[in-house]
Amino acid sequence: MVEPAPGALYDGESLAWRLNRESMVLLGGSRAAILQICDPGVAAGVASFSTYRTDPFGRLQRTLDSMLSISFGSPQIREDTLRKLDSIHSHVSGALPDGSGYSALDTDRQLWVLATLTDTVLEVDRRFGGKLREPDRIAYYRESKRIYEAFGIPENEIPDDLHAFRDYFAEKVDTLEPTQDSRDVARTLMYPRIKPIPGIAWLPFSLVTKEMMPARLLGKLGFSRANRAELATVRAGQLVIRNSVAHVSGILMSNPLAGAAVGRVA
Repeated sequence: MVEPAPGALYDGESLAWRLNRESMVLLGGSRAAILQICDPGVAAGVASFSTYRTDPFGRLQRTLDSMLSISFGSPQIREDTLRKLDSIHSHVSGALPDGSGYSALDTDRQLWVLATLTDTVLEVDRRFGGKLREPDRIAYYRESKRIYEAFGIPENEIPDDLHAFRDYFAEKVDTLEPTQDSRDVARTLMYPRIKPIPGIAWLPFSLVTKEMMPARLLGKLGFSRANRAELATVRAGQLVIRNSVAHVSGILMSNPLAGAAVGRVA
């Protein structure tokens, strides 16, 4: 069984490992990515410097792979991955429609990207897993701060505890103003066009994503909220997964991306 490397940021007993090695976390991938591009600077960077139109899940997979390497790889792998990301991000910059500048190295934007990952893991568990109690959530956020620090985000910019993190996240949700770039990227992530997969095949995933998205940002991105029938479908799926997940183990519950990524770097 694959385990984190010796000296990894998180060991095999951590909540980070327990949650990220499970396949359920993948249900939140599009939600995290769409939340990220609600920040105009993140959206501009993705629209201008990525291949999201032809490879809509490429950035998502690369982000996940990098985060797993930083979290569970050896200290050398962690440092190499961070240096590589810094090098890539140093070229991602430009101007927004309002005339302000953006850079992928802006610590406030890096904090938001990381925060969407933390919050999404907690939301996926709340809806589909139900394993975490409040003390676990507090502990998980405390663990999450390690990766924020690994990215060099100043300590005074990182919310102190889970309560402060929730306040920070709620304020961002209330104040972010998605742009046309945000809407274009979000629509590609919500309804990807990948041959030969028919568009209708993505409907269950888009419903799950919409149900987990904050209503304000969903509307700002031009999406309608799920109707009663759609909500009933999602809630039924949540109930089935919550009641069955405790009885499923081994390869059926394993996150294949986590296993592959950690297997390469451990």
